[in-house]
Amino acid sequence: MSEFGNGYKWSQAAVKGLLLALVTIVCNTITYIFPGSAVASLLAFLVRTVASVWLLITFMKQYAATTGESPMGFAICTVLLSSLVCAFYDAAAIAWLFPGLMEQIDEAMAQSMSMFPSDSQGIMERMMDHYPRIAFFSTFIKDFVFGLIVAAIANSSIRKKDIFGEDGRQEEDELA
Repeated sequence: MSEFGNGYKWSQAAVKGLLLALVTIVCNTITYIFPGSAVASLLAFLVRTVASVWLLITFMKQYAATTGESPMGFAICTVLLSSLVCAFYDAAAIAWLFPGLMEQIDEAMAQSMSMFPSDSQGIMERMMDHYPRIAFFSTFIKDFVFGLIVAAIANSSIRKKDIFGEDGRQEEDELA
């Protein structure tokens, strides 16, 4: 283990995870404020995705440069904390912050359920009572899995340096 330890990794992951979550929260809030605007939704989605990927890769590179360790464990901690914050925000937004959002979801579900038998409509009504919880878990899983995929891809391109300061790759002329 390096001189930085697990406490350093978790404290840095907490700060970076909050910054990463802040990007998603701002973009989701824009989507919630302008619910009918496809342009605002698309722009918020693109900004959220690009900024989140860029930030996570930047944070991983900074951690690897500071500690000399592989940044994958740090990235998992960061993505875990960021996903939790985003999931709490989405559940709170649906339940309390934007009450009109729940009405829109209700309307959309009612329209889609009109084609199904009446038994299904009762089930969907009971499910809508628990929708903030469902949103919490689905947001958490979606964000966490996406973050893990980005972290795994980025980790393969961030090389751990050996004790001589080289990145472990040998040049072709050294092999000859």
